Amino acid sequence: MVRKVVVGLLAAATLVAAGLFGYYQLVKAGYLRYNRYDRRERGTLQVGQTAPDLALESYAGGRLQLSSLWKERPLFLVFGSCT
Repeated sequence: MVRKVVVGLLAAATLVAAGLFGYYQLVKAGYLRYNRYDRRERGTLQVGQTAPDLALESYAGGRLQLSSLWKERPLFLVFGSCT
């Protein structure tokens, strides 16, 4: 009796772990959104490619062309939230 319960619990834990792993992989690949604020889109930009030349808003309120920042040295952009 105890052995059946242990085997059942192990089977259930394995099933839950496999489901969570699959869900995580689908979110990571961009097929599923992990919450209502997730706005990621699958795009054509790949790692190592040159970023498109965008006009950005600065903290001071002015406009800044992205290409003006990478003329003299490499530029590293980080996008995220501070919550």
